[in-house]
Amino acid sequence: MQNILLLFARFGSHITFIILTVISFLLIVNYNKTQQSIFINSSNYYANKLDAKTSKWQSYISLQEVNDSLAAHNSTLMEKFINIQSPAPAHSDTSLQYEVMPSKVVRSTFNLRNNHMTLNIGSEADVEKDMGVISENGILGIVREVSEHYSHVISVLNSQARISCTVKPYAYPGNLIWKDLDHNFMHLESIPKHVNIAVGDTIITNGFSTIFPANIVVGMIASFKVEPGSSNYNIKVKLANDIPNTKVAYIIRNNFSEEQKELEKVENE
Repeated sequence: MQNILLLFARFGSHITFIILTVISFLLIVNYNKTQQSIFINSSNYYANKLDAKTSKWQSYISLQEVNDSLAAHNSTLMEKFINIQSPAPAHSDTSLQYEVMPSKVVRSTFNLRNNHMTLNIGSEADVEKDMGVISENGILGIVREVSEHYSHVISVLNSQARISCTVKPYAYPGNLIWKDLDHNFMHLESIPKHVNIAVGDTIITNGFSTIFPANIVVGMIASFKVEPGSSNYNIKVKLANDIPNTKVAYIIRNNFSEEQKELEKVENE
């Protein structure tokens, strides 16, 4: 009570002024139709603006949830497409050879000699080493290390990366490598020069490894040449992916990779 009295003693004139101003405003609005109309119209205008701002803010807050839902939906569609292109082995207990898991790119480099990515899912989501990583537009890299909640990915923009690809519709195996330090282009080697290719032809994965399924689009032929004394093309590939701007990645699990690897060990014995 004493504090209230002290407050009035110190700011009494200000408080009295504010109270009288509010009373005067209410009297003017209530007993003058013109001022009342102006007040109502102004109130509605600013109330609508506030509602619009609130709605925009709520939409922004829910955007993350919408993006997660879209990523999950896209992963389901990708999974169906990939498995249609690469049916599971006959009489297998698992109906799908490939599973697709959505994730977010939390870190990525693209201007180094050996570039990497970090994704926000790991062993807790059953991610394992040597799984392929793609986006909606093409390939991104290969999982190399996994922690509980994160995955470390060697980007295709890495001097050590070797991706088995071919020129559509052929099946000749070639190696996709990165050597120009340009994130828009890679090179496809080992395609024999007797193959009839042209600028604009599509480059796809050939499914010869256990990492990437077949028919994942990589890019298109930007140019090609045959070096003197070589029997193969040197093909410059314009990537379909804009890797520096990729925010959503999809990790591919091959449910039969271990079986295939175990069998292929015979080749090295």
